[in-house]
Amino acid sequence: MAVLYPSNEWCQEWKKAINSNEVIEETGKNWGVDFNGNWLFEVTPGGGLDKTTYLYLEAKAGKCSDSRLIDDPSEVDAGFFCTGSYELFKPVVKGEQDFIEGVVRGVFKLKGDMTKIMLNARFIRAVADSLGTFESEFLGE
Repeated sequence: MAVLYPSNEWCQEWKKAINSNEVIEETGKNWGVDFNGNWLFEVTPGGGLDKTTYLYLEAKAGKCSDSRLIDDPSEVDAGFFCTGSYELFKPVVKGEQDFIEGVVRGVFKLKGDMTKIMLNARFIRAVADSLGTFESEFLGE
């Protein structure tokens, strides 16, 4: 059964996908250890989404302890902040576009320690690839 992206149900499916992935566990064993590895995604309107939506992902040592929608970015402590339109995030969620490539090309704006991103590129890519392991439904389609 497909879950609507973005929704709290979708966030829980992503958390399950991350926590059941051995590649993520192995490549992420140092992620968030001695630094804030939490992510905040700001998904701006477009492609069917009518208001800015925030997704929070708490990741440390190859596991996800929290994934949910939030109303206000100040309610969480994230080491990485990524922003982009819903229309641009959809291909990543569908597994049609590489997230890191999107960051490098400027499709997504990313604030955070880029050295950590590059040193952990296999982990970041595996987390992004986990999006395609469960069925998502999209606004405007």
